[in-house]
Amino acid sequence: MRDVAREAGVSQSLVSIVFRDAPGAGEQTRERVLEVARRLGYVRDESARSLRSTRPLSIGVCFRLGRPFHDAVLEGLYRAVAGTPYRLVLSAVSGSRAEEAALDDLEACRCGALLVIGSLLEESELSVRARRIPLVSVARRCDSAEIDWVVSDDEGGMDRAVAHLQGLGHESVTYLSCPGASGGENRERAFRKVAQRLGLVGGAQVRVGGESEEEGVRIAEEMVAAGNVPSAIIASNDSLALGVLGGLLRHGVGVPERVSVIGMDDLKALHRPRVKVTSLCQDTSRLADLAIGRALRRLSPAEGRGTRPRGTILPMSLEVRDTTGPATLGKLPGGA
Repeated sequence: MRDVAREAGVSQSLVSIVFRDAPGAGEQTRERVLEVARRLGYVRDESARSLRSTRPLSIGVCFRLGRPFHDAVLEGLYRAVAGTPYRLVLSAVSGSRAEEAALDDLEACRCGALLVIGSLLEESELSVRARRIPLVSVARRCDSAEIDWVVSDDEGGMDRAVAHLQGLGHESVTYLSCPGASGGENRERAFRKVAQRLGLVGGAQVRVGGESEEEGVRIAEEMVAAGNVPSAIIASNDSLALGVLGGLLRHGVGVPERVSVIGMDDLKALHRPRVKVTSLCQDTSRLADLAIGRALRRLSPAEGRGTRPRGTILPMSLEVRDTTGPATLGKLPGGA
């Protein structure tokens, strides 16, 4: 900063004002200081800035590697935090790194609040952390009084999906669950509840699926081999739906001519140019906006730590595309 001040012909305190975007510097002075900083390659030390600040200036985000939904939420979080004095600090969960370790690192970085995407921890563990630092759960509803949360309406979305299939004449619908994923149990429970309410009980089946395209391919091949392919399939995520689609088509089972397939999350990164999957859409941008909003309110001195948490449920929309059509229940290839 001394170098920038000397080169720009201003005081070091004025350079600090410019980089804090605080009042006290004219527009021409700001432009000159920023231009000098760019030319000199000056980058502000955010860690030192946080140490000098009387309040935390970073928001920690715990997410999982290899999850397209988490990637989409992260993109939204960066957009939502732009224009605020806060920055995001990321800490990933992976096959070799537990969620507890990822959260510990964020606390060690003196983050002012935590955003946890799709947590798999016991709610009691999240509550303990939320008593130390404001915590917002994204894509997982929590009952704890200490935790804020923002989620999508799985039951409302499932209602749209099943009603859409019924309207096309489908009476046999299999739901491919993902019990190990965050919210997996909620989605399965939503399917069972909706199937009963809409009178699909006899033709509603639940089968353990997974999270990857590979698992979807395997399940489709097992269905074809057993001659037990339902009229319609709802997959618990888009990756699984794409795998099912690929597995069915590989064995000559027409989609949607013989089987209709619906995914969940509607993530743009998983769209294919030739076949566009019908999917239940989560508004990841809105989830991110609300999560940042919750965190900023908890960080506001006016709000304080004692305010009661708030939860928001966002509607899911059904994007009808190429993989759903009228029920035909024609025979499978080979006469099965």
